Amino acid sequence: MPIRFCTDDLRGPLITLAQFLLTAIVTVPDFISPSAGFRSLYLRPRAIPLRSWVVYTAFFISVNLLNNWAFAYKISVPLHIILRSGGPVASMIIGYIFNAKRYTRGQMLSVLMLTLGVVAAALADARAKGQSVNVQGASTMSTMTGFTVLAVAMVLSAFQGIYADRLYEKYGRNHWKEALFYSHVLSLPLFLPTYPQVATQWRALLLSHTSNGPALSRDSTATKGNCGSPCIASIANKIIQLSVLKLDPDPSQLILAAIPTRLMYLVINALTQYLCIRGVHLLSAKTSSLTVTIVLNIRKLASLLLSIYIFGNSLAPGILVGALLVFLGGALYGYEGARGRKSHLKKE
Repeated sequence: MPIRFCTDDLRGPLITLAQFLLTAIVTVPDFISPSAGFRSLYLRPRAIPLRSWVVYTAFFISVNLLNNWAFAYKISVPLHIILRSGGPVASMIIGYIFNAKRYTRGQMLSVLMLTLGVVAAALADARAKGQSVNVQGASTMSTMTGFTVLAVAMVLSAFQGIYADRLYEKYGRNHWKEALFYSHVLSLPLFLPTYPQVATQWRALLLSHTSNGPALSRDSTATKGNCGSPCIASIANKIIQLSVLKLDPDPSQLILAAIPTRLMYLVINALTQYLCIRGVHLLSAKTSSLTVTIVLNIRKLASLLLSIYIFGNSLAPGILVGALLVFLGGALYGYEGARGRKSHLKKE
């Protein structure tokens, strides 16, 4: 499920760095080998050459940074979702042109249905919550620049998928953990230019209020924003209240109460993003890049429906229409894939 912070001061490189750092830390034990020696940085031999992971990482970090950068041009969240839902279309076009992929009419229809479904659901959800696709005060030039940034990210993501497909076809499809590890570790040095901004956001985070106390700074509560869609704060606050607000707290609860709330949000967000990206890498090793983008589109809608249920929001008719299109498109794509595999087996 996509998780967003309710505080504007925690948006930006700090969140992205936390996600990358946590993923690198969690995955590094699988690759540590003391016998490999210092020249290999004590990392066990790779199944895929390092230069290939450098290229893959360049695609990976570029897509992440561009998607985050788009918000600087006042691209609204609904428009962000709508534009990124074109991933399967971009993947199909790039695969056709650069990877000699051929698709049936059923597959093309399923991708069209999926894309239209996510767009319809995102628009309906935005209207139901009183959100606008266009951010107030955003100029046409700013919106077009943000649109261009997202379009470039979408195209690069399609090329990343094709490159991953070729790597797995050449070296085998059991190396997704290696992709997960190196794509995050090799990305960490690229955060050095953002150090001043990360340091500022980190200080603001440490000055935020604790789960049972006021803010440590008069300015720390001035940056609270409104969540038009489900955010991590509303969930984490419930967890914190249940664990802290007891008559006879034990030492662990006292420690929990002393930790800044936004630090908890940051850790929870990084953990959920790790689980998400882990699943994406596993899926990309087992299926085609087009299938991955389609599954991610279906996940977006499932996340939207789940958030509506959890937070008690109204289920607009447009969301139901979008859901129907997405699930029918997903079923059609699955059927076409199964039919293609059967015909391939018959030929053999």
